[in-house]
Amino acid sequence: MLIDYKLNVMTKLYTFGEMKQLLNANAENIFANSPVRGFSIDSRTLKEGDLFFCISGENTDGHRYISQAMEKGACGIVANPENIPERLDKLDLPRILVPDPNHALRKWAADVRLQFDGKVLAITGSNGKTSTKDILAGLCRFIDPQSYSTPENFNNFIGVPLTILGADPEAKWWVIEIGTNQFGEIAELSKIVRPTAGIITNIGESHLEYLGNTAGVAREKSDLFAGMSPGNNVVFPDSLLHRQQVEDAAKLAGIRITKTAQISADFPECSRKFRLFEEEFVTSIGSPLLRQNLVLALTLLQLEGVPVSQLQSATSVLDLTVKGRFQQIDKADWILIDDTYNANPSSFQSVLENLNKMFPERRKIVVCGAMAELGDSSPEFHRQVGETMVKCCVEKLFGLGGTEIEFYLEGWKKGGGKPNAAKHFCELAELLISFKEELRKDDVVLVKGSRSAKMERFVEAME
Repeated sequence: MLIDYKLNVMTKLYTFGEMKQLLNANAENIFANSPVRGFSIDSRTLKEGDLFFCISGENTDGHRYISQAMEKGACGIVANPENIPERLDKLDLPRILVPDPNHALRKWAADVRLQFDGKVLAITGSNGKTSTKDILAGLCRFIDPQSYSTPENFNNFIGVPLTILGADPEAKWWVIEIGTNQFGEIAELSKIVRPTAGIITNIGESHLEYLGNTAGVAREKSDLFAGMSPGNNVVFPDSLLHRQQVEDAAKLAGIRITKTAQISADFPECSRKFRLFEEEFVTSIGSPLLRQNLVLALTLLQLEGVPVSQLQSATSVLDLTVKGRFQQIDKADWILIDDTYNANPSSFQSVLENLNKMFPERRKIVVCGAMAELGDSSPEFHRQVGETMVKCCVEKLFGLGGTEIEFYLEGWKKGGGKPNAAKHFCELAELLISFKEELRKDDVVLVKGSRSAKMERFVEAME
């Protein structure tokens, strides 16, 4: 059901009575002083004694799994009384009754956050949220090994509350990723998270099906300020799209903005050394995109009072190998770049530009799937990416999927790419046969697509 990753680390013990009062709920068959020692939203991973939240998601509803939860030893349920199956409603189930269990979970998380007196660093943006979160968390763990961060990409209405409810209350730093695909989501999550500082990685063509255009994306990302206090720091790149719009929103909220272009940061190609804060840093991170995210993280921590010498040491030992996020896999005589985690037009174009800078002398191949949630602009965005492939010296294109792949090919041809060097495949097996026939020594192969394209299948086949 819903999520197969279970969090049940409690930052404090709540009693059933406290939960009832916090959630402004009715309750039946409970002992007010009995402690809530753990919780679950997934009947499959629930442990004996857990409180079961009957949350609903895109594919199912937790109320359907009450029987399974009780059979596994749940101490009670948080449920909407109207959705409890009739055959169970008459049983003496310990229950906390609320109109919306999802909202109850968020309200509980908000109360837990209020009890934390460390620093909470929030990250949002169209691209690079998770990699920046991993970089920032890695730096924070050098300072405080107990530092806690969002697991995987738990960045939505369900994931953010789970992140907070699973956080270590003794940590000095919480690093929390906040995502969105609809207006109002970041504002509500920010009010739960209450960031003490934050990063906006970029503004791009993400979730346009719901947010309309990049100005809408900027408006939604600016809602990070909704849960922040005047004087808090937020860092973003000087090249941020709709920068003025974001700066205006920050000024209205009293947020202190720092743009990374104001800091001296130099990344020579193929160099692991760079200058920042007028000092030399050494990093094992090779991707220019990830190194820019590193600058954002370092800048935020410097603003938050971490000494530069400590940041230099943390950077020198930072190990960032994130599966599916520009992960370089060195094969016997060629290179595979696994960037299959997700894709939108701005991230795809940035990756192509950086791929060309990193490997100017090598033949470059792109194996790609479609980009999702682009609305009516989807055909044109796919054409633009196809053109960018040619501009960035990609010599072969292997597309896997439906109609969107034809738009890649149209852009490829418009950009001057050789027609017979771009191919459309509907089945992975056919693509693999053709790809293996055309692969050469020293090739660099980028694999990318939206989550729905499941391009990791190609990477797994190659491994």
